[in-house]
Amino acid sequence: MAIRRWVRNGDYYLFYYINRRLQCAFLDRVMPLFTLLGSAAFALFLALVTAMLGREQARTAGWQALFALSGSHLMVRFFKAWVGRCRPYLALPGTRYLDRPWQDYSFPSGHTAASFSLAIVFALNFPYLTWPLVTVAGITGISRMYVGMHYPTDVLGGATMGAFVAFLIHSWPW
Repeated sequence: MAIRRWVRNGDYYLFYYINRRLQCAFLDRVMPLFTLLGSAAFALFLALVTAMLGREQARTAGWQALFALSGSHLMVRFFKAWVGRCRPYLALPGTRYLDRPWQDYSFPSGHTAASFSLAIVFALNFPYLTWPLVTVAGITGISRMYVGMHYPTDVLGGATMGAFVAFLIHSWPW
């Protein structure tokens, strides 16, 4: 019980820090753009274009990305329904939200899962891109807290699920 309370308090503290204390005009413009990088439309577009138009290794990475996105999406849907966690802007007073309000559950972050699915699949196929891809995926996760849609544990859960499915898909014999 004490551990649960400790995690929840840390979750709230870190959420408020990112959502309110880091607030500035520059981040108000930039963070919603990073959020778009985890959207289904962007992720599917990037994976499809790579699968259809890429050269051999890129084409394989594109197909892996499509399967990783599908797998992580199914996992996210299952956990959202199972956990049923209310979004921060609905539960925490004073939360700023810059994105249009979502009505589904908070845990885990689907945008973060999608961005980590893509980042890990492409990083495993193109190791020289690892740091830039993982950095962008991490900022996408932070953006979800900044725009008021997710708690830090939602982002951590989404990142873990996305990376896990990406590793599984990449290790499948292609």
